Amino acid sequence: MGRPMRILVADDSQHIHRFFLDLPQSTQSPFRISSTDNGRDCLTFLNAGLADLAFIDVHLPDLSGTEALWAARTRGNRTFVTLMSSPPAQEAFEMAVKLRAYEFLFKPFGACDVLNIIKTYDRITNPSRVLVVDDSATIRQLVKKVIGGSMFTSTVAEAADGETALALCRDAKFDVIFLDCNMPGISGLNTMRKLLAIHRSLKIVMMSAANKLATEDEAIDSGACAFLHEPFNSADVDRVLHIAYGLRWPNLRVKQSGSDFDVAIEGGTIRLAHKTSGHVFEYSWSDRPPHLRNAVIRAAPASPIAAVQLAAIAEKTAVGQLSSARLIVAH
Repeated sequence: MGRPMRILVADDSQHIHRFFLDLPQSTQSPFRISSTDNGRDCLTFLNAGLADLAFIDVHLPDLSGTEALWAARTRGNRTFVTLMSSPPAQEAFEMAVKLRAYEFLFKPFGACDVLNIIKTYDRITNPSRVLVVDDSATIRQLVKKVIGGSMFTSTVAEAADGETALALCRDAKFDVIFLDCNMPGISGLNTMRKLLAIHRSLKIVMMSAANKLATEDEAIDSGACAFLHEPFNSADVDRVLHIAYGLRWPNLRVKQSGSDFDVAIEGGTIRLAHKTSGHVFEYSWSDRPPHLRNAVIRAAPASPIAAVQLAAIAEKTAVGQLSSARLIVAH
């Protein structure tokens, strides 16, 4: 067994420090907590490479959390960072994106929020065995390059057809397979069915340059964990690997502010707050139509604008934000 995961907690609240120290050691890898209550010591920890991942409060004394992280990033520090704030600070949230933080937690948060981040770090840093299956050598190289730019550490093998993919999977175990739908010989969908017959737990991401909803539906119904439309980028790979491994997609990657609504996507929920009226619209979302489900409207009291007047606009905005975040393909 390797050394314990090193976690830095930088916060001037003793309650937060006790909260982290009381976390259950329920991840696959053990972890060790180090603490500081000010920004200068936080920067020292980061610069010295003493933390694998860090939870840093935005409002630290001596040096703010964002200033400490900015100073560390300018020196090439790549620590897996989650920023924290109470109350929510939009400026800090935007800075977190620029500083390549993984997540932003709004206080109060629970143990499951932190443990999900630790679980994600554990998965990201343990190499995934990936197989890319496509009859085009050029496409295989492009997909390998895109996977290489993902936040997930991966070792990538390749196969030019379904038969080769099946042979490789009989002899070796892969975590995730990126499989083209349209191949000569055994089709991508039939290859997937045969692969799942060999290893039912395989995570298969289907790929296609054709934007056909029927093909996507058939792939998902047949056992694919996700579907990528070509061309795609490393952020798309990050998204589908979160799905494949059952990891929660970070709020920091998808929270956006539209012209009329503040929007937050948290797990399988999208929430829109209308800036003028104060009405809140909340939906469960799915990557398959209908994309919005289980609508809940929380009307603000004494608003001159009726919530029902904004419902259609809120739905359109929600679909647009999910599409912009590449969480769905809007048709």
